[in-house]
This record gives sequence, C-alpha cells and structure tokens, in this order.
Amino acid sequence: MIELDAINPNNLKVLEVINQKTIPKEVRSFSPQFYKETLQIGPLAQYAYFNNVCVGAVRCKKETHNKSSKLQILSLGVLPPYRKYGVGSQLLEHAVNTAKEIGSKEIYVQLPQALESKDWFLVRGFTELSDSSNEETAVLVHPLQ
Repeated sequence: MIELDAINPNNLKVLEVINQKTIPKEVRSFSPQFYKETLQIGPLAQYAYFNNVCVGAVRCKKETHNKSSKLQILSLGVLPPYRKYGVGSQLLEHAVNTAKEIGSKEIYVQLPQALESKDWFLVRGFTELSDSSNEETAVLVHPLQ
C-alpha cells in the first residue's frame, strides 16, 4: 500500500537521503537552501511510503511568467528496490494534481539527455521540447487541462 505524506522539520533529512540514493551525483546539485525552502511549500513536496516505509519523494517549484503559472519538478526519486510498485507514478500523479489545483497550465522537468528517467517521463505523457538550447539537457513538458 502506497501513502503520501508531508515533509516536516522532523523528517526533512530523509529527503536529502532519498535524493542522494536516487539521483546521480553528477546531476544532483541541491543546496542547503533547497532543503530549507522545502518546509515552506506545503503540498509541493511529499514523501511516498510503501508499507509504512519512506521509499520516495517529490519536490516541485511553482513558477509564474506573464501571469501564467507552471510547476517544475525539481526532484522525484524512488529507492531502487521499490521502483516497480507504482510509487513514482503516484508521486507524479500527486505533482500533476497539485499543479492543477494551483492553476498551473503545465508541469515540466529538466533532465540530462542521457538519464534513464527521461524515458520514464515520456511514457507518462511528457513530450520533449525540440527547441532546447542545451543539447545535454532535455526539457520535458506535460500540458495540463
């Protein structure tokens, strides 16, 4: 059984551990400020529990440009032994639903082109922007209705 729950001061360090275990070192660049801000964003950051064990997390950021908002997924990770149980899909579904609730028109993620998780997002309805100015980075977008 998968359940989602908020990140709070008592369990914030778990997000750092999940990011260390699930995001390649050469890609990971989260500052102490990233973790400090996590406590102030409410449903934009959630843990996933599988049978009462924290096994994944998602952390997003709302952006506003020209009166239009979108949500960026900054990190979404599931510990390797739990990747075939739908935990990541449930975290993504939470991010999409939260984006809709706050009036975002799209949700997106930036990833290195070579990262395996790029295909994971593409299978779940994201499309790659073809006008990406950086050949090493993919920008994957999912429009919301």
